[in-house]
Amino acid sequence: MKKIKRHNKLVRDNILDILKDKGINCKFHVANNNEYENELYLKLQEELEEFILKPCTEELVDMLEVLDAIRKFHNINLDELKIVKKEKKIERGGFNDRIILETTKE
Repeated sequence: MKKIKRHNKLVRDNILDILKDKGINCKFHVANNNEYENELYLKLQEELEEFILKPCTEELVDMLEVLDAIRKFHNINLDELKIVKKEKKIERGGFNDRIILETTKE
């Protein structure tokens, strides 16, 4: 008897074909907008946790792929994103200097 393994998570678009090619049967559904948005955020958390445990190119690529899907879901233009990123870096800087702000006094 084959064991049923529960996943209940967002997967990459080609996973169903990969499973089929391996002879693995699966059950799936297509998420509505609310579920998809929620699953994207859960997937980003999952990928971040994996990257923290194993910082490598492959895990970082997984995070970038999810971020790109989030960008598309919210109709954020890639060219505009690049412009705003550049402007913000010029105005506020990046994170290369490793500065930890301890306190402020106003």
